[in-house]
Amino acid sequence: MTEPTLEATDALLAARASAVRAELEGLTEAPEDFGVIQFGKRAGDATNVAAEQLSRVGAHEQLQVLLADIDRARAKIADGTYGRCDECGEPIGEARLEALPWAGECVACRGGHDQRR
Repeated sequence: MTEPTLEATDALLAARASAVRAELEGLTEAPEDFGVIQFGKRAGDATNVAAEQLSRVGAHEQLQVLLADIDRARAKIADGTYGRCDECGEPIGEARLEALPWAGECVACRGGHDQRR
């Protein structure tokens, strides 16, 4: 990648990291309608609150992983290894980096991880 492209990618990643941090902040705020969560035959709204909380926890975890990936990509830009797979060291395809600028693995290595899960 050329230097202006790396600078543009770093700026894009920085903007995305800020947006993710803002989303994380919103998820860590206590919900307005957080009361005692009850389960049972007449739990009603409390069940909805519990389900929403579980959804927020899942979203929070996914955003933390995304933020770590973004931070890793920015570190790779800084040290000159951006665009190289963390696993095999081969170049990551341009289409993959265009779609996911924070990708740390090539398609082959990522596919290997997905198959092992």
